[in-house]
Formats: sequence, structure tokens, C-alpha cells
Amino acid sequence: MRSKKRTETNVFSLSFLDIIACGFGAIVLLLLIVKVGEKGTDEDLTNDDLLKKLFSLQDRQIPLDSKVNSLNQRIEDLSLELNKEESLKLTKQEDLNSIRSEQIVIDKIKSRLISAQQTLTDEMKALLNKSERDVEVGGIPVDSEYIIFVIDNSGSMQMIWPKVLSEIENILDIHPEVKGFNVLNDQGKYLMSGYKGAWMKDSPSMRQSVMKLLKNPANLGISYSNPVEGIKKAVASHYQRGTKISLYVFGDDIRAESLDQALNEIDRINKAPIRGGKKFRIHGVAFVNSYQLDPVRFSHFMRQLSKRNDGTFLALPD
Repeated sequence: MRSKKRTETNVFSLSFLDIIACGFGAIVLLLLIVKVGEKGTDEDLTNDDLLKKLFSLQDRQIPLDSKVNSLNQRIEDLSLELNKEESLKLTKQEDLNSIRSEQIVIDKIKSRLISAQQTLTDEMKALLNKSERDVEVGGIPVDSEYIIFVIDNSGSMQMIWPKVLSEIENILDIHPEVKGFNVLNDQGKYLMSGYKGAWMKDSPSMRQSVMKLLKNPANLGISYSNPVEGIKKAVASHYQRGTKISLYVFGDDIRAESLDQALNEIDRINKAPIRGGKKFRIHGVAFVNSYQLDPVRFSHFMRQLSKRNDGTFLALPD
């Protein structure tokens, strides 16, 4: 039998060289990837490097500490300001409470004084007012707080209307300043309907507006030469307890069947409810002219009207 020929193994074959070459290539590749001498962690740093890093961190800490201190100081300043504001607010609140308490006491005292004043007798009032000066102009007291006109604007009055306007201005002039005034005709119609039952606030411009409207007597409406209705309307709509009000009646005639009945009716409506005094001081301004039907009868009525109501009677001839 033929024997087989044995094949010898060569360690330097091509396959072996390929493996060796791949191994060397892998090592070279690793050396290229990893930088030679690179410091990976703080453990690889030298003492000098660590000292340098420490000094660098200390240098950075100094400005940070300064900034922190500045912020802390700012916080303290703001806290102080807040405390001051809170303290000031508390003080103001205490002052406000004190003022309110004082106002309550003042209001109580004022209420008691008003109550005491209302209970004064006429004799006590007379004693208190004894030292006061009664200011009069041409015999007419001008101490009133409010004035109101009741004007006859009938045909006979319109014939002398410029003189009527002049006397209205004179009355206003002797009252240089009042709290309010108003104008009605003898039937109780208001010159300005917007102030019905109210007062016009006294001012130069308001006086000018009123005089401008009065230039046309038709603005007062229709007249029947009987001031009783106008007086009743004025007293009923404008009476204010404790105030001084003067009413001026302008006219030249009265068409009433009975003068006594007219005067008694005015006495009744003008009587104060408590002490029996007068609500209004009523003045009579009579224009004596050739257009009157009965000047003597009208003058008698106006004189009695003024006398009974603490007023002044003025007769103005042509």
C-alpha cells in the first residue's frame, strides 16, 4: 500500500503575516486616536497645575464675594426702608383714627348746640342779638341770606317797565352778596323754570342773565295783578327753617275782592310753625303811576302787607 506524503507547516505563511499586520495596524490606530500626554483627570495634574488652578479660583472668588456683600447690603437697606414705610403708615393710620374720633366728638357737640339753639326763647335770642347791628339801606334791612322777587308784569306795569328794572337792580345792589335769589311773577310763575322751587346761586353773571331775561316782561308769563298767589308759591317752595329770607313784592294794583281776606291769607301762610314769627320778611314796593285803577287802595294793601310781615313799604311815584 502506498504511503501518503506528509505536508509540513510553514509558520511564516501568508495567513500568519496577515494577522501580524492587522495587529500592528490596530496598535497604530489606537496611538493615533489617543493623544499622547493628554491629562484626563485632576489626578493626572501635577502639584504646580493644582496650585495654579487654586489661585485662579481664588481670584474669581474675590469679586464674587464683593458682589454678594453688595447684594446683602442692598437687602438690608431695602428692609430698613420697608420698616420705615410700615412705621409711617402705622403713624398715619393712628392720626386718621384720632381725627375721626375728634370729628365724632365735634359732630356730637354741634348737634347739642343746634338742639340748644332751637330751644332758646325769643327773649334769650333778643338778648344775644342786642349787640348786633341791624344794617339798613334806605330803611330796608339787608341782612337776609336769600331774596326773592314777586313781580306784577301786567300791562300797566309794562308801561313803566324800565323803571321797574331799575328798582330791581337797586334792590340787588343793596344786597351785594347773598346765598341765592329767585324771581316769580304775581301768579307764581318762575322766570327760569329750571330753578322752580330752588335758588339761583348769586354771582355777577347770574344777575346779568336774570336782568337780560327781565328786559322782556313776557318771559314772566301772564299776570292778573294779584300778588297773593305769587307770595303763597314763594313761601311754600322756598321756606327754610333758620334762614333769613326777604321777599320783595313789586306792583301797582291788586285785583282782590277783599283786602282783609288777602292779608289774612298771607298772614296764615307766612306764620312760622313753632314760635309764631314770620317765615319771610315781606317788603312792598308800590309804583304810583297814572295807569293805576285805584292807587289809594293798592298803597293801603302794600303798607299793611309790609307792616304785618316785618318789612318796609316803599312808594315810588312817577
